[in-house]
Amino acid sequence: MNRYTSRFVVVFFLAVAVVACMTDRAAACAVCYGDPDSPMAKGVVAGVLTLVGVIGFVLVGIAGTGLFWIQRSRRLGRLEDNERHADR
Repeated sequence: MNRYTSRFVVVFFLAVAVVACMTDRAAACAVCYGDPDSPMAKGVVAGVLTLVGVIGFVLVGIAGTGLFWIQRSRRLGRLEDNERHADR
């Protein structure tokens, strides 16, 4: 390992150790230990559902584009085959 890689490894493991020692602070949110009907908990749920909706919409759009390209490729392939057979 070169000098920069070994420094990165040391810093990475130190950061992991610091985060592992702070788990008590990370678990003290209103969703985990508070009232599940609090406005903050409802806001967290609404935010997660909004993100899932946006990500789902984008993924459906990407899948639709891929399916459209597959269909178009097959259609163009059949058209080229028909033109080759017509030329003979």
